[in-house]
Amino acid sequence: MNSHRHPTAGSDRGPSPYLIGAAIGLLNIGAFAAFKKGIGVSGAYESSAALAARKLAPDAVHVNDYVKAKKEAPKFNWESWLVLGTMLGGMAAARAAGGRDVDRLGAAPDSTPLRSPLASAAGGAMLMFGARMADGCTSGHGLSGTAQGAGSSWLFTPLMFAVGSLLARRTRGKRQHDGGL
Repeated sequence: MNSHRHPTAGSDRGPSPYLIGAAIGLLNIGAFAAFKKGIGVSGAYESSAALAARKLAPDAVHVNDYVKAKKEAPKFNWESWLVLGTMLGGMAAARAAGGRDVDRLGAAPDSTPLRSPLASAAGGAMLMFGARMADGCTSGHGLSGTAQGAGSSWLFTPLMFAVGSLLARRTRGKRQHDGGL
């Protein structure tokens, strides 16, 4: 059987997803207790963009209806630290894994990256645009919205997983058919 098809194949399975899920749940409980708000990242990106716009083009932000509608001035807050910690933690985890995670992702160890940094940044920008349109990001809906029992989050989260699973299967099947693995 091909080990590339099974993300947890091999002796080094990494940390338990159940343990990680429990840790994220405790982080969310802590955020609700301390800040009266669950965890999510789109607000931090929004604040960062607004802070940058105020520095780079202060006159332009006064004509932007979206920025004018905000009750509070943008600031670097705990959500910003959460995003920064997520990025730094991901980099530290990748370095600690020593590149061994490539097999777990279904790519050959000596293959070139499938996406360029520019394509990744463009995808991230589209994701954040969609998150602003939906008034929340995937993590905010999936973690905090469902924890609060929000109907929109309970509708969105299963659909997010279903569409993501279908796209992953289709993409992986196409790569295997085209000889990409």
